[in-house]
Amino acid sequence: MNSLDNTIADSKNGLLKDSLPDDWPATLGAAAAAYGIGMLSLLVLPFLIGATMSSLGLSGSQAGWLGSAELLSVTLGSFIVAPWIGRLPRRTLAMSGAALAIAANLVSMTSLSYELLMLCRAIAGLGCGLALAAGNATVACSKNPEKMAAHMSIFFVVIMVALMMIFARVGDMYGYQGSYGALAATIAVVSLLLLGLPQHPSAAVHAEAAAGTNNKQLFSLAGIVMMLAMFCFQMRDTMSWAFVERIGAGVGYSSAEVGNLLSLQAVLGLLGPVIATLMGSRFGLKMPVIIGVLGSGLVTVMVLLSTDSVALYTATVSLISISYFYSLAYLTSLAAELDKDGRIVAASGGLLIAGSAVAPVISGYILDAGGYVLMGWVAAGVVGLTLLCALIALGTLNNRTLRSANTNNKA
Repeated sequence: MNSLDNTIADSKNGLLKDSLPDDWPATLGAAAAAYGIGMLSLLVLPFLIGATMSSLGLSGSQAGWLGSAELLSVTLGSFIVAPWIGRLPRRTLAMSGAALAIAANLVSMTSLSYELLMLCRAIAGLGCGLALAAGNATVACSKNPEKMAAHMSIFFVVIMVALMMIFARVGDMYGYQGSYGALAATIAVVSLLLLGLPQHPSAAVHAEAAAGTNNKQLFSLAGIVMMLAMFCFQMRDTMSWAFVERIGAGVGYSSAEVGNLLSLQAVLGLLGPVIATLMGSRFGLKMPVIIGVLGSGLVTVMVLLSTDSVALYTATVSLISISYFYSLAYLTSLAAELDKDGRIVAASGGLLIAGSAVAPVISGYILDAGGYVLMGWVAAGVVGLTLLCALIALGTLNNRTLRSANTNNKA
């Protein structure tokens, strides 16, 4: 009986150990750089657009271009440093990017012309892109990329829920000045976690990268299809996200009710990375990636086709964040496994932002041409392209590395 009890206790302890980060400072530092700074503007974009339109009297297109300029600059910042990310001091890079973003946000609070405000938003995005690249690259040099990526996604969900509540109130009370001030304050606070970010990969990781067959170049076939997979993944998600409120209004929900539903799905989103954390690499990468891409894609298509059904709309919207963050954890892990120097995963984060930047424009034209039904079919095609690219990237991985990941996870 004692033997059985000990076995159960060991099993529970093993599960608890697997569910916790291997390196708390590095995980929190990477999450802060990639998501707390790098993707911050994407998280609060609807509130920034609303605040600038109401406070500065901008048109929808003018406010939209401010957002697009910032997001495209995030992509540019990540791409600029990605080829050399294996040699750059990552903590210094992330802190420099954070400082640049804070300064640009503080200047954005002053009374600027539209052109100067556009320039400030581009500079802020550039700084965020540097932090994003440093944070994502850290996943590649971790002991277990699957676990670190999943824990970073948990951080992403938590900060998203908090920011949804904060920025909705700040924008209403203090306009664009309050919104940009809140951005600067948020970056300053999460920057404290950057102290735990490693400057360089360990010697063991350097040796593994030099000797491993999975150390792909940024513009190799694996690198290109991985970046395209990230771009398509995010574009598909944003196609429905940009119009989720309008679809909700069409099925009979008020704006307040849609807001409550979106808040609920954000909280439920914690389940996605938690599931990914518990699964880790026990089942390899292939099946979790396939399930994630197809599952999140199905949710998007069903949201777009739910225009006549309150029940379908409610059910599928509730699953948006769960499926998204589960998928993001494994796609990030796949990008990290392709290149231990972190170049591919660093650039992939920028392509993720680029997908969000172009999706509203593309989906708007599709909506005008054929409504939500056509958008649903297009989204389904993008899902297929995402899966194809991910499978090609998976096919370039050395099986020995995948077996090693399984062994490390069980150890």
